[in-house]
Amino acid sequence: MSARVQDFALIIGHVWRCNSCREELFEKPEIVWMGYKLNEDQKMRIRGLTDDSFASIMRLAQATGLDNKEIEAAIEHPRARLRHLGSVKGDYYQRQNGNS
Repeated sequence: MSARVQDFALIIGHVWRCNSCREELFEKPEIVWMGYKLNEDQKMRIRGLTDDSFASIMRLAQATGLDNKEIEAAIEHPRARLRHLGSVKGDYYQRQNGNS
């Protein structure tokens, strides 16, 4: 069984792949990280991210304090690949039916 990927790493792994969630994270981090278990250092690191932080995994590791293997595991994690940040179960269905 593999080690649990921490919420902070899942956020970082998802925004590595998803530019729209990355923009949302840059613009309104307090809303996007809602529901994730983050400490104050992780929140500070998220607030400090820029597009340049995502130029390479090495730069992202420096900006986040995660190591390369943690970031790679998070990028490939099913939760990071398949669910947008800020989404909840049923969110897609509600948007399709005109409910916000």
